[in-house]
Amino acid sequence: MEVQGEVKVKAGKEAVWKALNDPDVLKKATPGCNSITETEPDTYKADITIGIAAVRGSYEAEIKILDKDEPENYRLVMKANSPAGFIEGDARVELQAESDSVTIIKYDGTAQVGGLIAGVGQRILSGIGKLIVKDFFKKLAKEV
Repeated sequence: MEVQGEVKVKAGKEAVWKALNDPDVLKKATPGCNSITETEPDTYKADITIGIAAVRGSYEAEIKILDKDEPENYRLVMKANSPAGFIEGDARVELQAESDSVTIIKYDGTAQVGGLIAGVGQRILSGIGKLIVKDFFKKLAKEV
């Protein structure tokens, strides 16, 4: 499943970069995130509860930030497991300054699912994925 898009944030590029690398901000912005802990530099463990139909459940996630080019872009790799199956994602996140006070966040990635979750139609999963990503960036924009 492809996940891509962009969002405009009313904050400077440095502030957005800082927010995207702050565990407290990530916890507040991630839908259903109960906890997030940095286990080593740029590697996090998270407990996430998703309350949306086909992917409903509690997930234990590992999130890694790789290939950092501060404050331009990085690669985000996520693996989440639950009794219902797993979700894996790999995305490139890029920041572009529109002005000193406006930043465009572009994201482009893929997600895969397995287990019982995989039995749900791709169209439904794609819609759920887009909803979660949109909610994340909306909440992130409020935290910057």
